[in-house]
Amino acid sequence: MKLFHREHKIENHEEKEMFFSFCVEQIYPHKQGELFVLGTVDGKIQEQESMYLIGPYGFEERIEVNQWIEVDPQNNFYALLVDQKLSGIIDEGYIFTNKNNHLANSREDVFNPYLHFLLEKVNHQHYEYLDILFEQLATRSYFLSVFDYQDLSIYQIGDKKYYPIYTSTLEMEKDQKCQNKKNSVYSFDDYSRMFLNQEKIDGIIINPYHKERSVVLNKDVIQYINQVKNKNMKTYVQAKNYLKDKKRRHKYEINHES
Repeated sequence: MKLFHREHKIENHEEKEMFFSFCVEQIYPHKQGELFVLGTVDGKIQEQESMYLIGPYGFEERIEVNQWIEVDPQNNFYALLVDQKLSGIIDEGYIFTNKNNHLANSREDVFNPYLHFLLEKVNHQHYEYLDILFEQLATRSYFLSVFDYQDLSIYQIGDKKYYPIYTSTLEMEKDQKCQNKKNSVYSFDDYSRMFLNQEKIDGIIINPYHKERSVVLNKDVIQYINQVKNKNMKTYVQAKNYLKDKKRRHKYEINHES
């Protein structure tokens, strides 16, 4: 099935990211047993008949796409038609993406499509996504950086000094200090342990050269994220079990109906 006859560049033409995401904003019942899923696209659309659906608490599932619909391409609005039996799975605040993993073919390939979505929402003052952002940072996010104790790459704001980390190679290449240097990949937990006790560092900044995917985290916030992770680990496990049970029930209902 041809979903698009041509490729669309949604924004920032010089950025050629390897992944794109479709951010779910509204869901409606549609004719012929389908769901009409309305959302915005970030990145360069590729022809995909199936994509990964990613949500909070580690939710991830491969979803078949019946059709793409151009709603308002100038404002990045598109729609997907999917099977109506997915109504109990897809939710607002989830994303469809063509890359499901944070670490791809090697330790240098890092993809964070869901984190990008959350960062942009928070930067647009949708603070209801803050808790999900903190959970994503604490449990499922990996970042690139140039890590060298003898020559730390420092980003300064006023009299405060922050260690920059990057959600993709593309973001890292914008920093001249990182060019022609070997990068490393660590989890957010790794970075927080490295810098919480360093007096000359005031915190961490994510993607300092991207307006909508950047965030400054001082040590108090980093400590809070660690506390949230430890405090909510039981809730996190329960949430994952609930999602598994929900998918299991959904599968049983489909088989039972057929």
